[in-house]
Amino acid sequence: MNKRDIDDQLKVLSFDMDEEIDDRNERQGYRAAHPRRAHPPMDTSHAIILAAMIIVGGLWGGKLVYDYIQEQRLKAALNEAASYMERSFREAALQSKQMQAEMQQRMAADARLGQQREAQATANRQAELARAQQEQRLSSDACKFWWNQYSVNPSERNAQKKKEACGSL
Repeated sequence: MNKRDIDDQLKVLSFDMDEEIDDRNERQGYRAAHPRRAHPPMDTSHAIILAAMIIVGGLWGGKLVYDYIQEQRLKAALNEAASYMERSFREAALQSKQMQAEMQQRMAADARLGQQREAQATANRQAELARAQQEQRLSSDACKFWWNQYSVNPSERNAQKKKEACGSL
């Protein structure tokens, strides 16, 4: 058989499905269902209403899902912002404590420096006063007299009087 013969045979064949089904049912003894029991096809108006309900339900459900997702995103963003603010406040409080500690250290250092300067000034004034008093004693007539006496006659008594008049040198 060549290809043309097969094509011609297929063109001649007719497949009538209804006839085939009926023939098969007759051979097997199958009875068709009662027409009242078979499911009648759906009316077009009912199909349109059902399709509209499915579309509206799908759109409404999609909107609910979209709103839920947006709400979750908003919650996540707010939680992130809250944690960022909390972290910022903690860092600010820590920096504030550190700055207060540094300020107290600086104030304590300034106070110590002021005390040291005051103590140094007091010591300088006392040293200057002692030097002035010593110079005054050395330039006094009594010191000059006993100094000369001790230089001329170095005795225990002259040394004692020189020490009383001039101070310890």
